Amino acid sequence: MGLEGVPPSASLLSTIRLKMKVMADLRAFLLAIALAAFFPLSEMDASSPTAKYYEFHDNFWMNLHHTLFREMVAGQMDEQTKTKIGLVPVSDAGLSPEEKQAWTSAIHHYADAFAGHRLLFDDQLVTINNLLGQEKDPQKLNPDGLPDDFVKCLETAAPVYRNHWWPDHQKANEQFIAEMQPRVEEFAPLVIPQIERFLGMKWASQPLQVDVTYYVAEVGSAYTTEDPGHTTIASSRDDNHGLPGLETLFHEGAHTLTDKMASAVWGECKRQKKECGDLWHAVQFYTVGVIVKEALAERGTPGYVPYAYRFGLYERGDWPKFRPALERDWQPYLDGKSSFDEAISNLVRDVAVADGRPPASP
Repeated sequence: MGLEGVPPSASLLSTIRLKMKVMADLRAFLLAIALAAFFPLSEMDASSPTAKYYEFHDNFWMNLHHTLFREMVAGQMDEQTKTKIGLVPVSDAGLSPEEKQAWTSAIHHYADAFAGHRLLFDDQLVTINNLLGQEKDPQKLNPDGLPDDFVKCLETAAPVYRNHWWPDHQKANEQFIAEMQPRVEEFAPLVIPQIERFLGMKWASQPLQVDVTYYVAEVGSAYTTEDPGHTTIASSRDDNHGLPGLETLFHEGAHTLTDKMASAVWGECKRQKKECGDLWHAVQFYTVGVIVKEALAERGTPGYVPYAYRFGLYERGDWPKFRPALERDWQPYLDGKSSFDEAISNLVRDVAVADGRPPASP
C-alpha cells in the first residue's frame, strides 16, 4: 500500500518508473518547444537540412517587365554596339499589325519612363521589381502601388507577350530552376555559413526571393537589391548555368551580407586617404569564389575555377591590381591566419593609389 516505512511492491515500482520516464520525456519535449520559440530557424544550426536560404519564382509579370526593359535598352543602342555585345531584339515577324503597334507602344513608354536608368540603382525600378515579384495571378495584374500609366502599359503588352514569347521563356525559366535549385539546396548549408563567417553578417530569417526571368538588362544578367533581399537572374545567359551559375547565385545572395565588409573597406580607404574604386566588390567575388571552390572539392568536384578568374574580371578596370593583393592579404584571413581588420588594412595599403580623392561607394 506504500505506507511510510513499508517497501512498495515490484508492480508499484514499475508504475513509478514508467511515470518518471513519461515525465522526463514530457520535460524534454517542452524544452525543445521553448528552444524553438527563442531560437528561430535562421539562428539554429545552418547545416540543418531544413534550413532554406533561397526561394525560386517564375513570374509572368516579372518576365514581361524585364523583356520590355531589355527591348527599350536595345532600342537605345546603335547597331555596332548591339553586334559587339550580341544583343538581338526579339523578333516581331509573327505579330499582327495590331499586336506590333501595342508592343511598340509599350517599348516607347519604357523609353519615356526609364531610358538611361539602371534596374539596380533606380529607386522606382527597384520598387516596381519588388511589387511585380509579389504578383500571384499571371492573368490579372494587381495594380496596388504601381503607377497607373505603367499598369496600362503592361496590360496592353501582356497579350502580345503571352501569345508569342512567354511559352518559350517560361520553359527556359523552369529548366533553369530544375537545374539550379537542387544544387543550391545541396551546397547552401556548406556555403552560406562560411559567407556569414567571413563577411560578419547573418542571413535573413526569410529565404532570399529569386525571380528567374528570361532577360535581365543588367551587368552579368543578374542583380540583387536589399530591404527586402531580392535577386533577379536571367535564364537565357549561359554562364548563369552550371557551376558558374551556382557561384553566381551565392554571390548574389552575398550582396545582402556585404555591408560590414564594404563599410570597413570604405572606412580604411578614407583613413589612408586612398581611392579604392570597387575593391569591396572584388573582395566579395574573391570570398564567395574561394568558399564555393572549397565546398565543391569537399563534395567530390575539385579544380573549380572561381567566376572572377574564369571570366576575366581581374583583367578589367582597376581589378588587375586587386588580384595580387587579394591573394596576398585577404586569403590569409580566409585561411584563419590573420584578422578581419588586419586583412582590410593590408588590402587597402596594397591596392589603392594615394591621390587624395575620396573613396568610391557603390
